Amino acid sequence: MAPYNVVLLKDELSLSTWLAVGAAVQILFGLVAPARYALLPVALTFSLVGLDIALQYLGLRQSPYLKDAVRDRHSILYRERDGSRPEGLGTKPVAMFLIGVRSNHPLGRLLPKYRKFNDYMDELYADADANRATNGYLGRTPDWLNNEHAQNNTVCSISYWQSLEELEAFARTPMHIKALKFLFSAGMGPKGHELGVIHEVMVCPPGHWEAVYSNINPWGFGTAKFPMLNGRPGLQGPIYERDPKKLNGMWGRMGNKLKQAEVDEKLAAILGPDGLG
Repeated sequence: MAPYNVVLLKDELSLSTWLAVGAAVQILFGLVAPARYALLPVALTFSLVGLDIALQYLGLRQSPYLKDAVRDRHSILYRERDGSRPEGLGTKPVAMFLIGVRSNHPLGRLLPKYRKFNDYMDELYADADANRATNGYLGRTPDWLNNEHAQNNTVCSISYWQSLEELEAFARTPMHIKALKFLFSAGMGPKGHELGVIHEVMVCPPGHWEAVYSNINPWGFGTAKFPMLNGRPGLQGPIYERDPKKLNGMWGRMGNKLKQAEVDEKLAAILGPDGLG
């Protein structure tokens, strides 16, 4: 079983739980430290956090959120299967697969079945990544936690594929069959309700998807990998498109200039002569 992912811990526990943990630490410190130092942990924490915020606000320290960020407005070009530049934006189909799992057990993510299923997911994506040059797998989002419950233990991710057929072929691989059998035996079928599962598949035909990013590190479809040119070994990322004219509007990024021109006229009537700014 893989080790517990402590990165997700900060979002998984509720605010009341974290306050209780902080109070417990403060009480323990007060029991072992002299009275005059009782508030030292709180004071030190607030001082460090406040100093960090002040340095970022004054521009003396870069925001950690901008690490590896692409600092301009851009879209991505979905490369041809040989790795070459496509004719334009949104010219290829893409299949999207969302998978999520939630623990309905009081132990949350500490439930062994839950952690075992997450191990299977890691193995599945490792297998997809190892064979992405031939299986149509393009990449996936990082895991994220939903926050509709006090204990945010619903972990989801979206993967991207060159076609629905290739996604379906991946579903028939031995690794996926093994994970599916475990899921049905562990709580997806009639034998229990300890695991909640989200499974969604969407297919976007050419000209019916778009993406635009600004001041953020590569994420989602922006992290897709494609074959190298001329059959060379290795993989390469998507091509960034920065031309403002091509990035104009949702329909424009889908390659439909006529529809975008129609939308622009409607938007101009609403915004007036000042436009967006």
